[in-house]
Amino acid sequence: MKKFISLFSLGLTAMILTACGGQEASKPVDVVTAFLESVQAGDLEKASTYISKENTSEEFDFTGLKEGNEDPATAALVQGISNNYQFKTPTETAIDENNAEVTVEITSLDFAAAMGTAMQEILGVAFELAAKDQTEEEYNKAMDEKSTEILSNAMTSKDAEMITRDVTLTLTKNNEGQFKIVSNEQLMEAVLGNAKEVEEMFSGM
Repeated sequence: MKKFISLFSLGLTAMILTACGGQEASKPVDVVTAFLESVQAGDLEKASTYISKENTSEEFDFTGLKEGNEDPATAALVQGISNNYQFKTPTETAIDENNAEVTVEITSLDFAAAMGTAMQEILGVAFELAAKDQTEEEYNKAMDEKSTEILSNAMTSKDAEMITRDVTLTLTKNNEGQFKIVSNEQLMEAVLGNAKEVEEMFSGM
């Protein structure tokens, strides 16, 4: 690395690097804070930059959630993620040279409650549409449209139930020495409150 002759030059360079908007958060707490702020803003593209690509888990695929926006049902789900999303200052609970744990209190949409409400309404619509004289293609199209509308309304309603919980996120250093969040069940809970209940809701279907 090129040496700078004056302390002024060194200080100026440090200031520029610190001010740079594209700079990666380095400390585990900073990484988690930046990730949660991105989720809060509904920017899953930016949020995904704080997720580890080298440590994947079958429990939860955050990248898949981000890339699934083209599917109307997934888009409705994503729309609800930032709905009144709030969090308190994260705290580091454990760390070694390459791994860390950060705990944070999060308040956000109760996806289990929202999904339960939506499913009840969708079931009622299904019976109504089934009673109409229409082709199967017309029925399926109408059901898709109504289901997406109902899901979107349930996820973004100002009266939607919220849930507050403490979540401990696991972070690990990647090959470049940067801390990244492991995409696992704890991350799923941080993003989708009560998501485990939603999984159980659909497991028998």
